[in-house]
Amino acid sequence: MSPGLLYLLLSPPIVAVGLLKYRADYRRHQHTTWLGLGAVTVAFLMPHMVLNYAFPMVVVPRSTIETVGMSIMALGLAGCLWPLRHFSKNMWTGMEQPHLVTSGPYRYSRNPQYVTYFFFLAGYAIMGRTILAWVALVLYWIVTHLIVLIEEEHLERRFGDAYRTYKRDTPRYLFW
Repeated sequence: MSPGLLYLLLSPPIVAVGLLKYRADYRRHQHTTWLGLGAVTVAFLMPHMVLNYAFPMVVVPRSTIETVGMSIMALGLAGCLWPLRHFSKNMWTGMEQPHLVTSGPYRYSRNPQYVTYFFFLAGYAIMGRTILAWVALVLYWIVTHLIVLIEEEHLERRFGDAYRTYKRDTPRYLFW
Protein backbone atom coordinates (compact mmCIF):
# COMPACT_ATOMS: atom_id res chain seq x y z
CA MET A 1 0.00 0.00 0.00
CA SER A 2 1.40 3.39 -0.98
CA PRO A 3 1.93 6.05 1.71
CA GLY A 4 -0.48 8.41 -0.10
CA LEU A 5 -3.27 5.84 -0.02
CA LEU A 6 -2.54 5.04 3.62
CA TYR A 7 -2.79 8.74 4.51
CA LEU A 8 -6.06 9.03 2.58
CA LEU A 9 -7.48 6.07 4.52
CA LEU A 10 -6.35 7.42 7.90
CA SER A 11 -7.48 11.00 7.34
CA PRO A 12 -11.28 10.58 7.85
CA PRO A 13 -10.98 8.89 11.28
CA ILE A 14 -8.51 11.55 12.46
CA VAL A 15 -10.87 14.31 11.32
CA ALA A 16 -13.82 12.59 13.03
CA VAL A 17 -11.94 12.20 16.33
CA GLY A 18 -10.89 15.87 16.23
CA LEU A 19 -14.45 17.08 15.65
CA LEU A 20 -15.89 14.76 18.30
CA LYS A 21 -13.34 16.03 20.86
CA TYR A 22 -14.22 19.64 19.98
CA ARG A 23 -17.93 18.89 20.41
CA ALA A 24 -17.37 17.05 23.71
CA ASP A 25 -15.48 20.08 25.07
CA TYR A 26 -18.37 22.38 24.21
CA ARG A 27 -20.84 20.08 25.93
CA ARG A 28 -18.74 19.44 29.04
CA HIS A 29 -17.14 22.84 29.68
CA GLN A 30 -19.59 25.19 27.91
CA HIS A 31 -16.61 26.56 25.98
CA THR A 32 -13.79 25.18 23.95
CA THR A 33 -10.55 24.08 25.63
CA TRP A 34 -7.01 24.26 24.29
CA LEU A 35 -7.16 20.52 23.65
CA GLY A 36 -10.42 20.93 21.73
CA LEU A 37 -8.96 23.74 19.64
CA GLY A 38 -5.89 21.61 18.95
CA ALA A 39 -8.05 18.66 17.93
CA VAL A 40 -10.16 20.70 15.52
CA THR A 41 -7.00 22.33 14.10
CA VAL A 42 -5.52 18.90 13.38
CA ALA A 43 -8.88 17.84 11.93
CA PHE A 44 -8.79 20.82 9.58
CA LEU A 45 -5.12 20.51 8.59
CA MET A 46 -4.96 16.72 8.19
CA PRO A 47 -6.84 16.51 4.85
CA HIS A 48 -4.70 19.34 3.45
CA MET A 49 -1.49 17.59 4.49
CA VAL A 50 -2.75 14.27 3.12
CA LEU A 51 -3.73 15.69 -0.24
CA ASN A 52 -0.53 17.70 -0.50
CA TYR A 53 1.43 14.49 0.01
CA ALA A 54 -0.76 12.26 -2.17
CA PHE A 55 -1.23 14.47 -5.22
CA PRO A 56 1.31 16.58 -7.08
CA MET A 57 0.78 20.32 -7.29
CA VAL A 58 -0.52 21.56 -10.65
CA VAL A 59 0.34 25.18 -11.35
CA VAL A 60 -1.84 27.14 -13.78
CA PRO A 61 -0.16 29.89 -15.81
CA ARG A 62 -0.68 33.53 -14.68
CA SER A 63 -3.61 35.34 -16.25
CA THR A 64 -6.37 37.85 -15.62
CA ILE A 65 -8.06 35.29 -13.40
CA GLU A 66 -5.17 35.68 -10.95
CA THR A 67 -6.09 39.34 -10.54
CA VAL A 68 -9.73 38.40 -9.91
CA GLY A 69 -8.63 35.83 -7.34
CA MET A 70 -6.35 38.30 -5.57
CA SER A 71 -9.18 40.85 -5.42
CA ILE A 72 -11.55 38.32 -3.87
CA MET A 73 -8.82 37.33 -1.40
CA ALA A 74 -8.34 40.97 -0.39
CA LEU A 75 -12.09 41.46 0.08
CA GLY A 76 -12.29 38.26 2.11
CA LEU A 77 -9.38 39.29 4.31
CA ALA A 78 -10.82 42.76 4.87
CA GLY A 79 -14.20 41.18 5.54
CA CYS A 80 -12.67 38.94 8.23
CA LEU A 81 -11.72 41.99 10.26
CA TRP A 82 -15.21 43.54 10.42
CA PRO A 83 -16.94 40.73 12.37
CA LEU A 84 -13.93 40.17 14.61
CA ARG A 85 -13.78 43.83 15.57
CA HIS A 86 -17.53 44.12 15.96
CA PHE A 87 -17.87 40.94 18.04
CA SER A 88 -15.47 42.03 20.71
CA LYS A 89 -12.44 44.24 21.04
CA ASN A 90 -10.81 42.33 23.89
CA MET A 91 -12.16 38.77 23.85
CA TRP A 92 -10.62 35.64 22.40
CA THR A 93 -12.47 32.90 20.55
CA GLY A 94 -14.13 30.53 22.99
CA MET A 95 -14.78 33.12 25.70
CA GLU A 96 -18.41 33.67 26.61
CA GLN A 97 -20.17 36.85 25.55
CA PRO A 98 -22.57 38.41 28.08
CA HIS A 99 -25.23 38.90 25.39
CA LEU A 100 -26.09 37.65 21.91
CA VAL A 101 -24.43 39.77 19.21
CA THR A 102 -26.92 40.43 16.39
CA SER A 103 -25.82 43.77 14.96
CA GLY A 104 -23.15 44.82 12.47
CA PRO A 105 -22.14 41.96 10.18
CA TYR A 106 -24.22 39.60 12.33
CA ARG A 107 -27.37 41.21 10.83
CA TYR A 108 -26.55 39.55 7.51
CA SER A 109 -25.06 36.25 8.64
CA ARG A 110 -24.87 34.27 11.86
CA ASN A 111 -21.32 33.28 10.90
CA PRO A 112 -19.70 36.21 9.09
CA GLN A 113 -16.12 35.21 10.03
CA TYR A 114 -16.51 31.83 8.37
CA VAL A 115 -18.17 33.37 5.29
CA THR A 116 -15.47 35.99 4.78
CA TYR A 117 -12.68 33.49 5.35
CA PHE A 118 -14.35 31.26 2.75
CA PHE A 119 -14.15 34.18 0.30
CA PHE A 120 -10.45 34.57 1.12
CA LEU A 121 -9.82 30.88 0.37
CA ALA A 122 -12.04 31.00 -2.72
CA GLY A 123 -9.98 33.90 -4.04
CA TYR A 124 -6.85 31.85 -3.55
CA ALA A 125 -8.40 28.89 -5.36
CA ILE A 126 -9.59 31.13 -8.22
CA MET A 127 -6.04 32.37 -8.68
CA GLY A 128 -5.48 28.92 -10.11
CA ARG A 129 -2.50 27.98 -7.98
CA THR A 130 -3.31 24.27 -7.57
CA ILE A 131 -6.06 21.71 -7.58
CA LEU A 132 -5.20 21.32 -3.92
CA ALA A 133 -6.53 24.83 -3.26
CA TRP A 134 -9.96 23.79 -4.57
CA VAL A 135 -9.91 20.60 -2.52
CA ALA A 136 -8.88 22.57 0.58
CA LEU A 137 -11.74 25.03 -0.06
CA VAL A 138 -14.30 22.22 -0.16
CA LEU A 139 -12.80 20.57 2.93
CA TYR A 140 -12.81 23.92 4.74
CA TRP A 141 -16.50 24.37 4.02
CA ILE A 142 -17.36 20.84 5.19
CA VAL A 143 -15.38 21.13 8.44
CA THR A 144 -16.67 24.66 9.04
CA HIS A 145 -20.26 23.56 8.57
CA LEU A 146 -19.78 20.80 11.15
CA ILE A 147 -18.28 23.31 13.59
CA VAL A 148 -21.18 25.72 12.98
CA LEU A 149 -23.67 22.98 13.86
CA ILE A 150 -21.85 22.42 17.16
CA GLU A 151 -21.72 26.15 17.89
CA GLU A 152 -25.44 26.58 17.11
CA GLU A 153 -26.29 23.88 19.63
CA HIS A 154 -24.22 25.72 22.26
CA LEU A 155 -25.71 29.14 21.44
CA GLU A 156 -29.25 27.82 21.55
CA ARG A 157 -28.59 26.30 24.96
CA ARG A 158 -26.92 29.49 26.22
CA PHE A 159 -29.28 32.17 24.84
CA GLY A 160 -32.53 30.17 24.44
CA ASP A 161 -35.42 31.98 22.74
CA ALA A 162 -33.30 35.00 21.82
CA TYR A 163 -31.03 32.76 19.73
CA ARG A 164 -33.95 30.83 18.23
CA THR A 165 -35.49 34.12 17.06
CA TYR A 166 -32.15 35.29 15.67
CA LYS A 167 -31.69 31.91 13.99
CA ARG A 168 -35.12 32.20 12.35
CA ASP A 169 -34.51 35.76 11.10
CA THR A 170 -30.84 35.63 10.01
CA PRO A 171 -29.28 33.25 7.48
CA ARG A 172 -26.65 30.82 8.73
CA TYR A 173 -24.14 31.89 6.10
CA LEU A 174 -25.10 34.61 3.66
CA PHE A 175 -28.22 33.72 1.70
CA TRP A 176 -29.21 30.43 3.35
